[in-house]
Amino acid sequence: MAVYPIKTRAPYLRSYGFDADVVFDVGVGNGTPWLYRSLPNARFVLIDPQEECAAWVREKGHLEDFHFHAVALGPSPGKATLTIPFTEKKQEFSMASMKVRTDRLAQSFVRQKTCEVPVKTLDEIAVAYGGRVGLKLDTEGSELEALQGGVETLKRCEFVVLEMSVSPRFEGVGLPSDLIALLANAGLQLRDVLGFGAGPGKKAHPRYLDVLFTRWAT
Repeated sequence: MAVYPIKTRAPYLRSYGFDADVVFDVGVGNGTPWLYRSLPNARFVLIDPQEECAAWVREKGHLEDFHFHAVALGPSPGKATLTIPFTEKKQEFSMASMKVRTDRLAQSFVRQKTCEVPVKTLDEIAVAYGGRVGLKLDTEGSELEALQGGVETLKRCEFVVLEMSVSPRFEGVGLPSDLIALLANAGLQLRDVLGFGAGPGKKAHPRYLDVLFTRWAT
């Protein structure tokens, strides 16, 4: 066993000295309050195909002033099927996915519902927001496809916080090497592991890593 600091908190991210003008929170789920507190002077743009997420963020007091886009992100505009799982207690906003979940977590779902959602590219949305960009991306397996639609936006990014699957949690999930290569082409390098999700059992192999990419000179 080892002790390590909790890095998904505002003071830690602020220690990197980021000064983004606009921050995109993609895959809002229940909100990302530590990210919002990290850059209090930035404009926040929240992107999630579940319209309920905007109300949830406001009701919890996580963030009051933000723009919200009720769409999914992909490599090209269109439509997609979103699957939203339910546990015995609630609807799991943060686990909604456009991919079929294959890991053991799916066994905890008592039912699921599907709906058709609009898909836009990150570049299509981000063109309306100028300046330096920060990006947080957690789309339950569709991170690679979302990045493929944001090639121009990534060139403006100071940082990217990304949930990167390191096990086959979904059908057709992007390989870690493909994610890293795409970000490297935009001048962004893997700099930090902010957290991880461990699997069950004694081995507890990680299912995903929350990773931070920045410019190399940062």
